[in-house]
Amino acid sequence: MALKTYDMICIFPTSLSEEALGAVLTRIDDEIGRLGGSVLSKQPRGERVFARPMHKRDAGLYMTMRCDLDSESIDALQARLKLVDDLFRSQILVANFKEDAVEEAAVAEERPSDG
Repeated sequence: MALKTYDMICIFPTSLSEEALGAVLTRIDDEIGRLGGSVLSKQPRGERVFARPMHKRDAGLYMTMRCDLDSESIDALQARLKLVDDLFRSQILVANFKEDAVEEAAVAEERPSDG
Protein backbone atom coordinates (compact mmCIF):
# COMPACT_ATOMS: atom_id res chain seq x y z
CA MET A 1 0.00 0.00 0.00
CA ALA A 2 1.68 3.20 -1.20
CA LEU A 3 0.53 6.36 0.55
CA LYS A 4 0.14 9.61 -1.35
CA THR A 5 -0.20 13.09 0.09
CA TYR A 6 -3.52 14.84 -0.50
CA ASP A 7 -4.94 18.27 0.24
CA MET A 8 -8.56 18.25 1.33
CA ILE A 9 -10.66 21.40 1.33
CA CYS A 10 -13.63 21.28 3.68
CA ILE A 11 -16.46 23.79 3.95
CA PHE A 12 -18.56 23.92 7.11
CA PRO A 13 -21.69 25.93 7.92
CA THR A 14 -20.95 29.36 9.42
CA SER A 15 -23.43 28.59 12.21
CA LEU A 16 -21.17 25.83 13.56
CA SER A 17 -19.73 26.51 17.04
CA GLU A 18 -16.02 25.94 17.72
CA GLU A 19 -16.89 22.94 19.88
CA ALA A 20 -19.03 21.38 17.14
CA LEU A 21 -16.34 22.14 14.54
CA GLY A 22 -13.78 20.34 16.72
CA ALA A 23 -16.07 17.30 16.93
CA VAL A 24 -16.54 17.22 13.15
CA LEU A 25 -12.77 17.53 12.56
CA THR A 26 -12.17 14.67 15.00
CA ARG A 27 -14.67 12.54 13.08
CA ILE A 28 -12.91 13.33 9.78
CA ASP A 29 -9.54 12.44 11.38
CA ASP A 30 -11.05 9.14 12.56
CA GLU A 31 -12.40 8.34 9.08
CA ILE A 32 -8.98 8.96 7.53
CA GLY A 33 -7.38 6.78 10.23
CA ARG A 34 -9.84 3.93 9.61
CA LEU A 35 -8.74 3.91 5.98
CA GLY A 36 -5.07 3.58 6.98
CA GLY A 37 -4.16 7.23 6.50
CA SER A 38 -3.09 10.06 8.75
CA VAL A 39 -3.72 13.80 8.95
CA LEU A 40 -0.49 15.77 8.59
CA SER A 41 -1.79 19.31 9.11
CA LYS A 42 -4.91 21.46 9.36
CA GLN A 43 -5.10 25.07 8.32
CA PRO A 44 -8.19 27.18 9.03
CA ARG A 45 -8.93 29.50 6.10
CA GLY A 46 -11.70 31.47 7.78
CA GLU A 47 -15.16 32.42 6.62
CA ARG A 48 -15.63 33.14 2.93
CA VAL A 49 -18.63 34.34 0.97
CA PHE A 50 -19.70 32.11 -1.91
CA ALA A 51 -19.79 33.52 -5.45
CA ARG A 52 -23.43 32.47 -5.57
CA PRO A 53 -25.75 30.98 -2.92
CA MET A 54 -25.59 27.20 -2.55
CA HIS A 55 -28.37 25.31 -0.79
CA LYS A 56 -29.69 28.58 0.70
CA ARG A 57 -26.27 29.46 2.16
CA ASP A 58 -24.21 32.53 1.32
CA ALA A 59 -20.93 31.69 3.11
CA GLY A 60 -18.97 28.89 4.74
CA LEU A 61 -16.06 28.18 7.09
CA TYR A 62 -13.11 26.85 5.08
CA MET A 63 -10.47 24.44 6.37
CA THR A 64 -7.57 22.89 4.45
CA MET A 65 -6.26 19.53 5.64
CA ARG A 66 -3.19 17.72 4.35
CA CYS A 67 -3.22 13.94 4.77
CA ASP A 68 -1.44 10.79 3.70
CA LEU A 69 -3.75 8.14 2.28
CA ASP A 70 -3.69 5.19 -0.08
CA SER A 71 -4.98 6.26 -3.50
CA GLU A 72 -7.40 3.32 -3.55
CA SER A 73 -9.08 4.69 -0.40
CA ILE A 74 -10.08 8.08 -1.83
CA ASP A 75 -13.49 6.92 -3.11
CA ALA A 76 -14.26 5.31 0.26
CA LEU A 77 -13.26 8.51 2.09
CA GLN A 78 -15.44 10.66 -0.17
CA ALA A 79 -18.40 8.33 0.46
CA ARG A 80 -17.84 8.49 4.24
CA LEU A 81 -17.51 12.28 4.19
CA LYS A 82 -20.95 12.55 2.58
CA LEU A 83 -22.35 11.03 5.79
CA VAL A 84 -20.87 13.75 8.03
CA ASP A 85 -23.82 16.02 8.88
CA ASP A 86 -21.99 19.29 9.56
CA LEU A 87 -19.68 19.05 6.55
CA PHE A 88 -21.22 21.20 3.82
CA ARG A 89 -18.80 20.30 1.03
CA SER A 90 -15.36 18.74 0.54
CA GLN A 91 -12.84 18.27 -2.24
CA ILE A 92 -9.74 16.08 -2.27
CA LEU A 93 -6.75 16.92 -4.48
CA VAL A 94 -3.27 15.48 -4.87
CA ALA A 95 -0.93 17.79 -2.92
CA ASN A 96 1.02 20.21 -5.09
CA PHE A 97 4.41 20.63 -3.43
CA LYS A 98 5.71 22.95 -6.21
CA GLU A 99 2.89 25.39 -5.48
CA ASP A 100 3.74 25.25 -1.76
CA ALA A 101 7.39 26.08 -2.47
CA VAL A 102 6.41 29.08 -4.63
CA GLU A 103 4.04 30.34 -1.92
CA GLU A 104 6.71 29.97 0.79
CA ALA A 105 9.24 31.84 -1.38
CA ALA A 106 6.78 34.69 -1.94
CA VAL A 107 6.14 34.98 1.80
CA ALA A 108 9.89 34.98 2.48
CA GLU A 109 10.41 37.81 -0.05
CA GLU A 110 7.73 39.91 1.65
CA ARG A 111 9.45 39.72 5.05
CA PRO A 112 11.64 42.69 5.88
CA SER A 113 15.34 41.87 5.79
CA ASP A 114 17.56 42.26 8.84
CA GLY A 115 20.00 44.66 7.36
